[in-house]
Amino acid sequence: MKNLFAIVTMALALAGCSSYSEIARWDSTVTTNDGEVPIASFVTQNFSYQLFGLWTIGSGVPWTSGDEDIMDDYHVSWFSGDKATLDGNLISLNHALDRVGSHRIAQLYASEEEDWWWSLCVLRRHEVRTRCIILKE
Repeated sequence: MKNLFAIVTMALALAGCSSYSEIARWDSTVTTNDGEVPIASFVTQNFSYQLFGLWTIGSGVPWTSGDEDIMDDYHVSWFSGDKATLDGNLISLNHALDRVGSHRIAQLYASEEEDWWWSLCVLRRHEVRTRCIILKE
């Protein structure tokens, strides 16, 4: 029982930093392969942690609010299902594009991975990352 309590406590601590989104605007002279100058970049990542791969302890929640151009915020959902999905990250990307005022992107990268921690498959970590460069409309 002590081991289970320790595992759940550690998973809760890890889940506290399970969601991150950022829009970064910049004035750069660096161009894309087509010669266009980007106006911003977008990065979002969401993690979820599940006990024995069945019960979600904590999950990052997609970013869909905020009025700032640069967003560095953490949103976590406790014990309510795996919200760390590629669809959720694309919803965050769409919100970021609305904030910047352009829906043209380049170099879109999306990945989804999961791994098991500890030899007895006690804790599963599910990770979804998305990033891109935003171009002028």
